Amino acid sequence: MNKYPTLFSQGSIGKLKLKNRLVMNAMGTVLTDGTGNPSQRMLDYYRARAAGGIGLVTTQCAGVSKDGSPGWELGIYNDSFIPGIKSVVDTIHQAGSKASIQLMHNGLLITFSGFVPEGMIIKVPSITPWLNPVWKYSEITEEEIERYIDDFAQAARRAKEAGADAVELHACHGCLVSTFMSPITNRRTDKYGGSKENRLRFAKRIVEQINKATGKAFPLIVKINATDDLEGGISMEEVLYQAKELEKAGANAISVSSSLEFWCASSIPCYAYPDGAMLALAEKVKKAVKIPVIVAGKIDAALGEKTLKAGKADFIAMGRPVLADPELPNKLRAGKLDEICPCVYCNNCVKTDPGAGPCSVNPFLFREAKLPFPKADKAKTIMVVGGGIAGMEAAILMSQRGHKVSLHEKGTTLGGQWTIAANVPGKERFNDFTAYLERQLKKSSVKVKMKSEIKKEDIVGSRPDAVVIATGAVPCSLPIKGADGKNVVQALDVITGKAKIKGKCVVIGGRFIGLEVALLLAEQGKDVTIVTKAMLGENGSKLERMTYRTLARKLIDLRMPMFVNTSVIEISDKAVTMNWGGEIFSIPADTVILAVGAKAVNNLVQEIEGLAPEIHVIGDAANPSDAAAAVATAAKLAAKI
Repeated sequence: MNKYPTLFSQGSIGKLKLKNRLVMNAMGTVLTDGTGNPSQRMLDYYRARAAGGIGLVTTQCAGVSKDGSPGWELGIYNDSFIPGIKSVVDTIHQAGSKASIQLMHNGLLITFSGFVPEGMIIKVPSITPWLNPVWKYSEITEEEIERYIDDFAQAARRAKEAGADAVELHACHGCLVSTFMSPITNRRTDKYGGSKENRLRFAKRIVEQINKATGKAFPLIVKINATDDLEGGISMEEVLYQAKELEKAGANAISVSSSLEFWCASSIPCYAYPDGAMLALAEKVKKAVKIPVIVAGKIDAALGEKTLKAGKADFIAMGRPVLADPELPNKLRAGKLDEICPCVYCNNCVKTDPGAGPCSVNPFLFREAKLPFPKADKAKTIMVVGGGIAGMEAAILMSQRGHKVSLHEKGTTLGGQWTIAANVPGKERFNDFTAYLERQLKKSSVKVKMKSEIKKEDIVGSRPDAVVIATGAVPCSLPIKGADGKNVVQALDVITGKAKIKGKCVVIGGRFIGLEVALLLAEQGKDVTIVTKAMLGENGSKLERMTYRTLARKLIDLRMPMFVNTSVIEISDKAVTMNWGGEIFSIPADTVILAVGAKAVNNLVQEIEGLAPEIHVIGDAANPSDAAAAVATAAKLAAKI
């Protein structure tokens, strides 16, 4: 039974008819061949989402100008790219969806990746004091503006020639067009700056020229910021003006987004944001224009249905949910809600390395050709030790290959530390993934044994062909005096409510768990200070930036004291002594919370060495990391065992 009739009703953007009201957002993949052309992996990626039932697939951005297009993005800045774009469009069409090509000049948005190709000069409307001096910038001239306007028009013409059903003008998040539209980034004094009319002139002329190059019948979507999410940014009054003027210029739909990506985080709202974070903004735009409005930002099917029924938007854009489960639309329409692998908005997919395990719940993201798994040449008897998400994922996938699998969990619940994480405010959805895996286990032939602590003699008695160690990790302590004191507790015990917190609190550790615990305590009214030996939000390398910015912004709003690049020397029952900038200081601390990483639990490996033909270690038991890495190791093992 279809519970979402409005979501699955037909819709139109200009003369383009769509089978439902679901749009796949444009999302970067880093899956080109390095020259701006699509790789086979990219085609597989889009094929899976189109076949999954989405109404309109918007491709990742295609660079309209050579000077703003790194090789890891699609190129469309000359006719040589038409065959590659056509292969993407044909793939989407053959799988049953319509295709829209997103057109963009990066401008400042290139800095979001933290990497700018050697020799690239970043094009900006204005040189402003906050530009990072590490990179080179050029304030574009009016002559260059004319060239860029033509670049967009010709790129749209190429997309149409490649068979695309529409194009989307990327005019948000701090790309070149977006920076002209915002008062924060545009401080020009010529006809392209100053007044709201002048700041919009560049975008309006692009829309007009695209219409001339492709014909007014060819659908054009414009994606804009409804807020810059910064003090002094674009006002809602100006946003509504922009939307109405872009409609007059020839836009067939407005897609509503938010923030400057190189500065803020609300364009890709993580678990800490409320559902439907951009809905109120989209509703205002919807009232101002006659053309369709598309909205994204943590909107599930139920909220999407409610939004459409209320007339607050015309289309619902889903990005990360169809990364988590490409078949999401088909399953929704068929009423197979229990079969949907849920997005938990952890933002691991925002990380730039697709080889690192880019999704916490779908280890086959960017590896779509790996599915379905072939049956194993020889069925094996396999014992999986540990019922966290790595163990559960491995057991399910190995069972699908035809192996005889048993899963042993020494506790009374499945999920491991993932279940603990679900206690963090905003992370309640993490439980949905555990529940999904539990349902998959029940459908499989895996024998799940709770309160089953595997020891050496169990291996000797069972004689399995393979043992998979997925026993996870435990929190680390510090090798300093006082780290084992009665006033010292682990962050995980704070999250679960096991630890008693009193007085002034010092959180040691500035990674995600440390930040989350510090916020949790501060929002309870506790006096909290953070001390971390590295920079905030680092664990040897920078953590995912959108989530980090979200948490750090909350810390700043709370005026929380933070000591970065600071080593803790000693802990007493009343204070933490630290080395801050080469000087020794003590700060009051009635309770000290450790959030200093984790160490693998894999002692069983040595104990059972030689007792089974194969012994494998996966997840945190192999290398404590994030959930995406854990499920990736599970899938890689299942593919080869």
